[in-house]
Amino acid sequence: MKFNSDVTTLIALFAIVNPVTSIPVFLSLAAGLSKAQRRVMALKTAAIAGLTLFIAYFLGDVILKSLSIQLDAFRIAGSLVIAAFGWKMAMGKALEKPNGPISGAAIVPLAIPLMAGPGAIATVIALGNSDAGFGITRMANLLIIAALAALTFLFLLAAAPIERMLGETGLMVVGRILGLLLLAISASTIISALGSAFPALVNK
Repeated sequence: MKFNSDVTTLIALFAIVNPVTSIPVFLSLAAGLSKAQRRVMALKTAAIAGLTLFIAYFLGDVILKSLSIQLDAFRIAGSLVIAAFGWKMAMGKALEKPNGPISGAAIVPLAIPLMAGPGAIATVIALGNSDAGFGITRMANLLIIAALAALTFLFLLAAAPIERMLGETGLMVVGRILGLLLLAISASTIISALGSAFPALVNK
């Protein structure tokens, strides 16, 4: 039973993080980079996303409470940032590359907020709050986050073959479709957060 629960948690988190939707963004930001540089960028993205979720798991609730930030407000703010990237992708606009080294793009927007976004952070905060002590459940959840980071790395490594398979036109079409999906995910998260903050709106 515990194994089935862990698999369900991994699948749910993978669906929330959804590295597939970040592949067009990764390809756009990694344009012109060598294969080795793309590999480094993918590794840094996965590592930073995983580290962010680890921190959120242990300290997310404490950090938000110390800053008097409600979790629903955090989810809405993060969703607005994701929506901004989704809008650019849906409109076919090129994403701006951060100035500086590769790690800039790996951190923002890839790792945060596309991978470790408001939905994923809120989920691991809830997991952390539901776990007491450092028992088997907590260790299993930490292994799930590590496995998720590894899967993210593998999916980003698969971006180059996907790019060759789809071609320029295919990538443009997929990028716009996934941009719409990011907008829909953002809208869904905002609606869910508003429903949680104002239950009377939902129960009418």
